[in-house]
Amino acid sequence: MIVAALEQEERYRHIHLNFKQAFLFLQQTPFSELTTGKYEIDGQRVFALVQEYDTKPEAECGWESHREYIDIQYIVSGREQINYVSLDQLTGGSDYVADKDKISYESSVSPGSSLQLGAGQFAVFFPEDGHQACIRSGQTEHVKKIVVKVKI
Repeated sequence: MIVAALEQEERYRHIHLNFKQAFLFLQQTPFSELTTGKYEIDGQRVFALVQEYDTKPEAECGWESHREYIDIQYIVSGREQINYVSLDQLTGGSDYVADKDKISYESSVSPGSSLQLGAGQFAVFFPEDGHQACIRSGQTEHVKKIVVKVKI
């Protein structure tokens, strides 16, 4: 798991072959022009999901992990809390849903760690990182987020 400001992305772009494309997309895209939906960057190897939502209480947010993709979650506007733990701390895993590359979990046996992300910050979640996003940090806020999916 990595947390940083977008201005620091050069430190991380060499971790994976396709990170450079992902970070160039985040650096060069005028997000005010993007509506919610999927945007291909390099076919199914690298694509972006533009999301907008209101943050929710932690109890209403589910845990998840992925097998085939790394998530780069970038906050365009708003603020949210994201919790994370290693997969061995999650219980009640569902069957793997291949078309969404997602395993959902009921709960975590440890409190894990919490991130407070605001506009201009990103977090990278690898397959070994369980994460719980969209949590309100204080009061409910409207968030615009770009999740860049990078195939392993």
